[in-house]
Amino acid sequence: MVYTLAKNAISSLSIAIEYFKKIYYHAEEYSPSEIDEAFKICITFLENAIELLLKTILANANPESIYCKPKDPVIQDALRKSKLNTSVRPEDILISNGNLKTITYHKAVMIYTHQFHGSDKVFRILDDLGSIRNAITHFGINKSNLKNELIIGMINAFDVIYNYLYPQLIEIDSLENFFTSDGLIVDTIHGAKPLFDEDFIYNNILDFLDELMETSEAFALKCRLSNPTSKINEFTKTMKNVVEDQGFVESLEKNQTKIVFYTCNFSANDYHFDIIKGEELWDTVLSCYSPFFNVTAFCNDAGIIYFLIVHDQNELYLYNNNSTSYWPQRDEPEPDKLWLKDLERGLCQRLKLSKNNIFKVFNEITSCTA
Repeated sequence: MVYTLAKNAISSLSIAIEYFKKIYYHAEEYSPSEIDEAFKICITFLENAIELLLKTILANANPESIYCKPKDPVIQDALRKSKLNTSVRPEDILISNGNLKTITYHKAVMIYTHQFHGSDKVFRILDDLGSIRNAITHFGINKSNLKNELIIGMINAFDVIYNYLYPQLIEIDSLENFFTSDGLIVDTIHGAKPLFDEDFIYNNILDFLDELMETSEAFALKCRLSNPTSKINEFTKTMKNVVEDQGFVESLEKNQTKIVFYTCNFSANDYHFDIIKGEELWDTVLSCYSPFFNVTAFCNDAGIIYFLIVHDQNELYLYNNNSTSYWPQRDEPEPDKLWLKDLERGLCQRLKLSKNNIFKVFNEITSCTA
């Protein structure tokens, strides 16, 4: 069995995805012990896949960077051979040498985040994944109360692959097809396969990740709403009190404004409403949830933020009428704590979550559309 570093990464990622599908899409079809095993295998291979992907990216930028002793004569000799034959990467020449130590997973995470984008989100997600992998492969973990958060943690790790590693991965020739192949027949580590498997779940990596980012927001919300430590219910109760308050309706009427809810599901923290001025549609507002930051943002359909709730802190950030701060789409990386950067730039104000401040938000929104 001989894999290049890059293909070894794709092999591990494919195994992780296979077992994640069991947990996420088909858990009811398996026994509890089989699901426990699927968690263990998925987390183990997901961490291994990310370690190998990071090292592939780092080696592509600087072949010496993934070794503990980069000046070792064997490594330097492989570098010279690679320069003479550019179709062969140094790491693939060295792959059979069991005496050469590469940097640890944790070191690879640190170097990658520092070198490419400095994202604290990426570092924390991958660092946590490493800790969970260590726990589950050495002593095991009691997941009875953590099952949903473990799944969310894996989703966050897939998010890192999709929205952070992907731009560097497609620059590597030996990996590009695995991520960009999107016809009816797609490239996989096991050869060409149909785009969909028998359960109509994508076989190719990119479409699978894209679909997961699309569906996982609702999954994470459902999990967090049942967990009081997320504090989301405190917001949904406050929002419900505002929307059902007669004073709220009367204040809108004074401004000749109506808010028409298409979805106003307090039990799911899901909101979608139109702002009507007179008889005209002035704007549409959607709620977007970030599983990693535990934040709900309210944006128009162009992505401009009106306000957002930081649930852990019971804080509300109200954006200025002329602000053009955008909430990222599901296929874009999330800036680290965007609201705090916007606060420093004077684009928003920080308020405590309260009924009166939610009133204030809606007054600001409806007035800025006039």
